[in-house]
Amino acid sequence: MLSVVILTAGLGERLRPLTYLVPKPYLPLRNGLIIEHVLNWVREQGLNYDRLIVVTAYMADKVTSFFRDALPGVEFVVADQLLGTAGQLWYVRDLVNDDDNVVVINGDVLTDLPLVKALDFHKSNDADVTIVSTRYRLTARYGVLDVGPSGEFRGWLEKPVMTLPIVTGIYIMQGSLIKKLSKERLDMNKYIENLQALGLRIMVFLTDGNYVDLGVPQDYAMVMMT
Repeated sequence: MLSVVILTAGLGERLRPLTYLVPKPYLPLRNGLIIEHVLNWVREQGLNYDRLIVVTAYMADKVTSFFRDALPGVEFVVADQLLGTAGQLWYVRDLVNDDDNVVVINGDVLTDLPLVKALDFHKSNDADVTIVSTRYRLTARYGVLDVGPSGEFRGWLEKPVMTLPIVTGIYIMQGSLIKKLSKERLDMNKYIENLQALGLRIMVFLTDGNYVDLGVPQDYAMVMMT
């Protein structure tokens, strides 16, 4: 089986005061809410998933009362504590099986990354966890010097472009890992590092595509203006 879990339990503190009124994934964009864009992207991927789950906590009563009927095909799971990006998955442990593949998505991403290709990569590499990454091109604001160990000048790069594989907040993992979680605070970076230390197979699916973290105020404002 394949399940898709969208994590929306956070407080959205970086987008305050907007998130004093409504949880971050339910903020508007120019043509719909953030959560609607995430769900539409998932549905357009062609994934043959069995369950589509949204984990919510902050203003959960408001979310479920307003959107349970407005978002058909979505199962809402209410978290009674904020447990971090990995810890939230404890709340879906009874909804997945050991041998399931589970696609985990942060609820504030705006992207067109190919989930089917990521899932095929995960399966073909027999991975326990696959981190979905995209190439982020960062242009230095200044000229950069190549300096030798004794301070000698070796070269000059005028505003070089660096390409970095960034974390998108999208993961694919085995259901058995979710079922083993304890009810404790755990962020995804620490969780994956712990799994790596145990010898589990952690892979990175690196691709190109559009990606925006809507939890960053300037990026949210940029999307609203374009």
